[in-house]
Amino acid sequence: MAVVVGGTFSILHPGHKKLLKAAVDTGETVMIGLTTDRYLEENKSYGNVSYAERKRELMNYMDTFHCRYEIKPLDNREGNSSTSPDYTSIVISPETYQRALRINEERKRRGLKPLKIIKVPYVLGNDLFPISSSRILSGEIDINGNRTGPVRISIATKNDLKVRCVGDYASRVFSKFEVIRSSGPDLPSDQPFGSDTEEWAIRRSRAAAGDNDYSIGVESGLFYQRASGTYLDVHYCAVTDKFNHTTIGSSSGFQIPDDIIDSVKLGMNESDAFQRLYGSENIGQKEGIVGRISGNELKRYDLIMESIRNAFLPRIHPDFY
Repeated sequence: MAVVVGGTFSILHPGHKKLLKAAVDTGETVMIGLTTDRYLEENKSYGNVSYAERKRELMNYMDTFHCRYEIKPLDNREGNSSTSPDYTSIVISPETYQRALRINEERKRRGLKPLKIIKVPYVLGNDLFPISSSRILSGEIDINGNRTGPVRISIATKNDLKVRCVGDYASRVFSKFEVIRSSGPDLPSDQPFGSDTEEWAIRRSRAAAGDNDYSIGVESGLFYQRASGTYLDVHYCAVTDKFNHTTIGSSSGFQIPDDIIDSVKLGMNESDAFQRLYGSENIGQKEGIVGRISGNELKRYDLIMESIRNAFLPRIHPDFY
C-alpha cells in the first residue's frame, strides 16, 4: 500500500521538503506525482525547469531517507488518486485540502475506500507568507524564505501613537520592513460602539491596502456590559494582507467613568470628553485615558500593541488555524 503526494516541485524548497517528509513518516511506499512539462506549460505562469531536472532533485532528496518511493508523471491535478485501490493516504498542503476532499468523494462514488488526508502546514518565510516556488523565482524571497526587500506595512490613521506601535511591533517580527501612513476611509463618527469598532478597524485596514504586504486598521470603541451596567473601552486591530485575508485581534478592556460616558452620549468622543472634564489635551496621542486612570500603570500604547499582537497571532502560528 502507498501514500500519494503530488506537485510541480519547480524549486525544492523547505515547504516541499516538509510535505515529502510527512509522506515518508507514514512508513508506506511514497508515490510522488510530478507534473509533466506539458502540464507546467499549460497551467503555470512561472518557471521553465524541465521534468528531468525536477525529478533528479526529488530523487536526490528522497534518497536521503532510504525509503521506498516512486516518481510518476502527472498530467492533471489529481492523477490516479481517485481511482487507484493501492493508495491509503494522501499528503497535501492547506491550499489543496478541498481537492483532497473531492478526490475522496470520487473514490466513494467508485466504491473505493477514502484516503486518509494528512494536511501539512505551510512553511513560512520571514515575512509570514508561505514559501513558494513562484515567490523564489520572482526574487521576492530566497530559497529559505528570507525576504529580499522590506515588508511594506501601511496603517490608515492620523494618530502618531498608532504609527509608532505598528513600527515597534513590526521590529519584533520582521527583519526588514517599512511603515507607510495612509489616509483612512470616511467613517460615520469619531466614536464607535460595540461591533462598529471591529467593522471600522477592518474598513481602515482595507482602505490602506494598496500594493502593500500588510495594511492595518486600529479602532477603540465602547462596549456595554449588561451585567454591570458599565462601558468598557476595547481596542480592535484588523490586519489585511496582499491576498485580501484579514485577521482580527482585540485588547483587554477597561471601564470608562460614567461622566465621560454621559458626554459621549451627547455626541462627544472619549478623548474630547476627557479633555473637557479633566483638562488633558490630545490624550489619545499620549498615554490615553487608561494612562491617567491607572496612574500610568497601563497606557494606551500597551492596549494598541496588545491588539496588534493578537491580530498577528494566526499569522505567526498558522498551524492552529
